[in-house]
Amino acid sequence: MTTAPLPTEVLDHIAPFLDLPDFALLARVCKEWHQIWTRHLWRSIHVRHDDHLDPFNSSEATKSRLQHGKHIRALHVYNFSLAEQIMLDTTIRLHTLDLLDTSRTLGLYSSQPDILIQILQKSPTLVTLKLAECPLEYERFLCTIIEYLPRLKTLDVLDAEMAQIPKLNEETVKTFLANAPSSIEYIQMAVHFHDSEDWDAMNEPWLSKYYSKTTSHPTLTVVSFNGHMGDRVPLVLSEDFLQSAPKLKAIEFLQENIPRTDWVTSGALHKTIQRATSRSLKRLASSVILHFPDMDIAQLITTGQGNRGNLSEVWYSLDLEGCKNAGAATSQAIVKTCPQDLTELSVVGCEAMGSQDLQAILSTAVDLRVLDASRISDDDDGESYLCPGLLAQDMLLSTWACKWLRTLSIEICGIPRPDIQENQYGEPIPEGHPMHSGTDEESHVIQRKIYRQLGSLVYLEELYLGNSHGENQLNCLSMTLESGLDLLDGLLALRVLGVGKMHHRIETADHDWMWRTWCRLETILGL
Repeated sequence: MTTAPLPTEVLDHIAPFLDLPDFALLARVCKEWHQIWTRHLWRSIHVRHDDHLDPFNSSEATKSRLQHGKHIRALHVYNFSLAEQIMLDTTIRLHTLDLLDTSRTLGLYSSQPDILIQILQKSPTLVTLKLAECPLEYERFLCTIIEYLPRLKTLDVLDAEMAQIPKLNEETVKTFLANAPSSIEYIQMAVHFHDSEDWDAMNEPWLSKYYSKTTSHPTLTVVSFNGHMGDRVPLVLSEDFLQSAPKLKAIEFLQENIPRTDWVTSGALHKTIQRATSRSLKRLASSVILHFPDMDIAQLITTGQGNRGNLSEVWYSLDLEGCKNAGAATSQAIVKTCPQDLTELSVVGCEAMGSQDLQAILSTAVDLRVLDASRISDDDDGESYLCPGLLAQDMLLSTWACKWLRTLSIEICGIPRPDIQENQYGEPIPEGHPMHSGTDEESHVIQRKIYRQLGSLVYLEELYLGNSHGENQLNCLSMTLESGLDLLDGLLALRVLGVGKMHHRIETADHDWMWRTWCRLETILGL
């Protein structure tokens, strides 16, 4: 038997639509197919749980790995010893290394820090590096990235529990940023600054040789810090570094996962950004415009951005929470004025804003990192804010431009759900109700398109769906594998999923898939 006369390039385009069992079957058809499909079978290794480990360590699997390990391009593993075993006994041109929940096999960085360094030193082709825990020898680790990973695009060192972050000084972080690989696009680092009197003079200053150097960073877009930073944040970003990164849009400082926008829009750091980039990053607080009419809010947004002398003033954060009058004019002003630079937007309580307004923002705001459009938030009088919802029919009109989104809170509605026969009060849903338009499969077709849109947000860490107030939402995603939940398998950074006030259908298999697939997941709210 021979294959159809298709060039390798065509088969490579077909491969992403196939699953691991498909590759295994194709590789067994004949010798020719074995040669073609084996490299796809071994391209990405996912060992995320204990029940995956024993089969992978069998004698047959070990023999096969030694034979075909050269095809491995991506490692997504929670067990560091497995990464060590694969990397140190095989010649691999690795593109992705994702070390997940290492705490279960700790000993990883504390007892054998050299192993991680050795792995990085033999991985010059690495493009993506993600660690769920900070290396103990953090400064040496950063120095190794500079010296051995010239192609790195994504660096994500996230210690979600904030318990294992080694202390650094600001000079170390500043030096690493200035000398990070020129290919870098995205940097997320857990940081814990030490007090000067805590500094261990015996620590070898691995980065000292780079103190006075700066590398060009033409593609760097996001720099995000999470941890304990104290008041020394302004010392981290130098003018030279900011001038080396002309495309840098999002500069984030998260204190215990809570954004600190004030460091970027005021104070010493703000002045440094102004001097280095001739840009003044501004924040609009809802307290200033709480009772403004829609047109006045729109005008303030439009006129608040522009050239002022030698400075270009741009909106970095718009907090419209509780601005009940903010509607179509406000959203149009955001779309026209802030397609770039805007990184944080809250429209919670913007009752006059509609579905098409939300979709227009999501389709144009390319640098958005946080969109808060739907959550329970009580004002001083104890009243819950009404929030704009996004209709499925509008959501599917255009693709979203905000590929860097880290946090999304939104109510997606207007999905027919013929599988729901009763409302929240136990009353039958009448015949002809929009909830019952079409069949279950037609509903699943719509839901799969929505999942696919959400699944494109590969940097998403927090996703909150569902009704923000009042009764449980019926016309929502069912959040089941049957409806297409598996199209969210690319959300590998997801830590929090909120499905409160949704009439979801999450059952054991769906729940298990979530925990098995999203290995950084910490909690599911609303089960």
